[in-house]
Amino acid sequence: MNNDIESESVKAAQYAVERAIKSGCSAARSSLSISTQNSFAVRDGELDRLHGSTGSSLFIQVFINDRYGAYSTNRFDKRELESFISNAIEATKYIEKDICRGLPEKELCYRNDRPPLVQHDSRLFELSAEEMKNIAFTSADEILGSDKRLISVNCEFSGSLDFSYMTDSQGFEGASKQSLYSLSAECSVRGAGEARPEAWWYEASMFFEQLKRDGVAKMALKRATDKLSPKKMKSGRYTMVVENSVSNRLISPIISALNGASIQQNNSFLKNSLGKRLFSDKMIIFDDAINPSAMGARYFDSEGIATNPSSIIQNGRVEKYFINSYYSKKMGIPATIEGPSVPIMRPFDNIELTLKEIVYNCGNGILVTGFNGGNTNSSSGDFSFGVEGFYFENGEILHPVKEMNITGNLIELWNNLLYTGSDARDVSRWMIPSLAFEGVSFSGI
Repeated sequence: MNNDIESESVKAAQYAVERAIKSGCSAARSSLSISTQNSFAVRDGELDRLHGSTGSSLFIQVFINDRYGAYSTNRFDKRELESFISNAIEATKYIEKDICRGLPEKELCYRNDRPPLVQHDSRLFELSAEEMKNIAFTSADEILGSDKRLISVNCEFSGSLDFSYMTDSQGFEGASKQSLYSLSAECSVRGAGEARPEAWWYEASMFFEQLKRDGVAKMALKRATDKLSPKKMKSGRYTMVVENSVSNRLISPIISALNGASIQQNNSFLKNSLGKRLFSDKMIIFDDAINPSAMGARYFDSEGIATNPSSIIQNGRVEKYFINSYYSKKMGIPATIEGPSVPIMRPFDNIELTLKEIVYNCGNGILVTGFNGGNTNSSSGDFSFGVEGFYFENGEILHPVKEMNITGNLIELWNNLLYTGSDARDVSRWMIPSLAFEGVSFSGI
């Protein structure tokens, strides 16, 4: 992806808005995306798949007399854009009116008044195919032939660079660029009878030199062999510790319930909860939106509304709804932001705890390292999840468990929060550490 392509594509996005307004639209927005991706996958010591692609698209939103239409194209030539926009406008005229559709208030939008977020490097275009292939092979070689129980191992190295740009007829303009490098490993091992435990692990970074490449396959193998010889457990209430690799599963229903669409459609168990303490005072969720070192950090959302660091839940009190401009008008409340950028959970007492320390402090219970299906009732907060993990006593893991489910209600669960760790993984934009809850209902035998 070179600067000339970006520059010409930006001009096309700007022209699309200008053309839409000249053609009779009351407002318009265009969003440009250019993405380059490369990946190499190795299966059992052989090259399994290689992939390389570069794609671009232009997403155009037009507003005409309270009517709204959204359209996309990958043809950036001016003549083709003129025809595309004309057709889009004609199609939009047949859409039912919705007086809540429109651009956000100009005062809410990002004003290009912050230093650039440096979230990318150009190594993706400097790495040869041979170098990328060798990264995947080197990872697989960590464990190939190292354990007679090993059945298969798959390793994949991938790199991507995404450039995005947005502009609208109110004068908003913003751009971002982020690279991502990742290395993943998945393996299966032979257990007793027909058992074939599987496990995975991955590392990721926005910068190639910071990507952790050593030990990824070894960790996947360890996690697979740790699952050997699981035992069934009796149903009952146990202290539950949730590993940082999967803890965001218990946060995502909370974030969804704070979304304007869910609230407006009476499909949220957190409706009418703003400003209320519904959860344990140990529960703290913060949106570290503009931290330049965090994946997902951004200065504006998909409408151009400026992001800011903000509290989502503070000591159990709901402090923020995620309301875009559309649901702001539908509900008659101020717009905030479409959703969190970098949600982070913090220990309420600032005490740093690792997973091992949390397990030790909890004494007896079940460590959950994976979720197998399940669902959450978005209206009530009731949940049911299949889980996998380990039983521990006196802070020591004794054996893996199998065929267990957890059930309950999210508000009750989070009121039983015991510990919030300080070990959030920095491989994604969700920075959720290991967690511990007391009195969770497990069903087994």
